[in-house]
Amino acid sequence: MSKTFLAVILIIIVVAVGLGVYSWWTATQKPKEVTLVVLSPEWEPGRIAEELSQQFTEYAEQVLGYKVYVRYDFTPWSTYYQRVTSIMTSKSSEADLIFSDSQWLGELYEGNHIISIKDLVENDPELRSALLDDTFSNLVYYYTAYPQGSDNYVGVPGYPDAVRLVFYRKDLFTHPQEREAFKERYGYELPQTLEDWKNLDWVQLRDIAEFFTRKQGETLAGETLSEDFYGLALVLARDYDYISCYFLDVFWSWGAELWDPETHDPRGYINSTQAKEALEFFVSLVDYMPPGAPSFGYDEAISLYSQGKVAMTVLWPSMAPAIFDPSASKVADKTGVGILPHHNGVRYITLGGQPLVISAYSNHKEEAKLYLKWFYTNMEFQREFALRTGETARKSIAESQEFLDAKPWTKAFLESLPYAKDFWNIPYYGRMLEVQQIYLNKAVAKEIDPSTALDKIAEEQWKIVKEAEGK
Repeated sequence: MSKTFLAVILIIIVVAVGLGVYSWWTATQKPKEVTLVVLSPEWEPGRIAEELSQQFTEYAEQVLGYKVYVRYDFTPWSTYYQRVTSIMTSKSSEADLIFSDSQWLGELYEGNHIISIKDLVENDPELRSALLDDTFSNLVYYYTAYPQGSDNYVGVPGYPDAVRLVFYRKDLFTHPQEREAFKERYGYELPQTLEDWKNLDWVQLRDIAEFFTRKQGETLAGETLSEDFYGLALVLARDYDYISCYFLDVFWSWGAELWDPETHDPRGYINSTQAKEALEFFVSLVDYMPPGAPSFGYDEAISLYSQGKVAMTVLWPSMAPAIFDPSASKVADKTGVGILPHHNGVRYITLGGQPLVISAYSNHKEEAKLYLKWFYTNMEFQREFALRTGETARKSIAESQEFLDAKPWTKAFLESLPYAKDFWNIPYYGRMLEVQQIYLNKAVAKEIDPSTALDKIAEEQWKIVKEAEGK
């Protein structure tokens, strides 16, 4: 063996050892750090979740040996869906985790934009127990898997803003003269307690809205009105899913369904006799709302109620803090909370809230999985989040006295959860929704009669189904 060859071998060994030593040195001198970016709608629960998530860094360092920071990237609700779909279609790695509306799971998973966490759930006893043993069953069904009801888990409950509640003027509902006048006119008592609201029919809610609708100069609770007063404010705008969420409470409670569960044919379902009766009733509620009701978004409903211009409104728990804030609401100390009505004993409440999912384009999937597991299993985080927001998907927290006493709406939230029901979870969800929004809004604006509106929806949605499913 020549001296030259030995020299070359020696040089190679020295270089290799040197590189190894350098790599070790740089690793010890500059520990690995990761920042997870969580895409979230802009609202108070998101700010609270981001604040509490700073605790994750210490946990991640204990598990992984390096720091993992968490930063929330907020987008206003009005453009949030567009932001999510833009990031997904461009396959951008700018977000590692996403708070997704439950109805988007089909579109995101079928498009390979989010990953399955089935193995994580199956192999992590702590996460599996939290999800399957300590989460409300309907929230497991709607928030966690695609297809719905399968064991292909794709997310965990993120923001469990699951059900809307009735917020009402307690001072008016308990006023002796108003109570006496109402009973004389309608033959039954105004509701005062949560139990009373549980027994209330939608038709009776319309009676209440009619009763409290007064003209300027008339008397309300012993005082002369300086402006018109109205019974109700609902969110009826065409934006995103606004009017659909509100109408479906009534629609399902009337016994109607969106489509045939096997064929996905909406004809004879979304425009059934029950559906048309439900929409006729829903449109009649507009008579007891302030002018411009078909354009009302959440800001308008919150403002009208908080400024003392309506007797009732219906909102998500995440919006309730504005109503109970004395600096922003004239009726903060005059507000009661009820569950949405039933109709002939049938009650459904359109599901809200968002599961937390992992982007397929994340460069930090293992860290994202650890955060997702920590987010849902860390009881200190879950408890603090629940007490500060007044919402939770964890049964052990929701049923605790601490939670029930935390906010004015938590008892009604817990009572409402069993009735939460979601609409489509399909890849072509957005197209189906757009058609529905257009014609429902036309109906409440009285530009088209309820029967024709639902016939149009059925016709156009069937075209979408046939095109999407190749029928």
